[in-house]
Amino acid sequence: MGMPREQLGEFLRWEHMILHQNNDSDPDGSVRLAGMQAVQTYFAGLVAQRRANPDPHAQDVVSAAISWEIDGEPVSDADVLNCLLLLFMAGLDTVAGQSSYALLHLATHPADRARIVAEPALIPHAVEELLRAYPIVQTARKATRDAQFHGCPIRKGDMAAFPLSAAGRDEQAYPDARRVDLDRPTTRHLSFGGGPHRCLGSHLARQELAVLLQDWHRLIPDYELAELPLEHGGGVWGLESLPLRWAV
Repeated sequence: MGMPREQLGEFLRWEHMILHQNNDSDPDGSVRLAGMQAVQTYFAGLVAQRRANPDPHAQDVVSAAISWEIDGEPVSDADVLNCLLLLFMAGLDTVAGQSSYALLHLATHPADRARIVAEPALIPHAVEELLRAYPIVQTARKATRDAQFHGCPIRKGDMAAFPLSAAGRDEQAYPDARRVDLDRPTTRHLSFGGGPHRCLGSHLARQELAVLLQDWHRLIPDYELAELPLEHGGGVWGLESLPLRWAV
């Protein structure tokens, strides 16, 4: 996004406030709200600064965002801030979370890891299979009207969960769906969502994951778990830590 790297520690603290709370650490949602407000306050200052002193040569996202149009009308500050908040939350967390599951799988499945090391050209295909098997984002939607879904009554305003983790392991869609198969001919999946809500950064995420797996296994081809990781649930799954061990 073109933000200063020296502020990464602060950015990650806000990120943790927003996406890594639970009912014990944030029973009333105030920590999440404070994190989002901190991010939007930061970007509001940048937006005001860029509008007051536009730089025609700037290439950061904020400088581009203030010139956007929606249906031919200049974008409002509220829309810019909502978009920047989304890019901030997703950009700092989802690829990190997704890569942790990829490395967890490869640390515990040495045959798959050996394939990755011996056949680096397989990595883009492996990324898709790992995304299918370990989707971290679990989406939800709000009902816009009363309805019945397979006999279950839904009222307008109800929230409905759509766990992509279940979609990726649907036996009707993928034979032997619970097993990661690096030779699986079909790699279509819903791990980036679908339709108008499809992940905006899906292509960048794929590239980042592929580069990570390629460079990691070129340098560290053999590794294992040092201890069992601790997972967290919620709207975005992830690992609190992933201790790995390898020989130097």
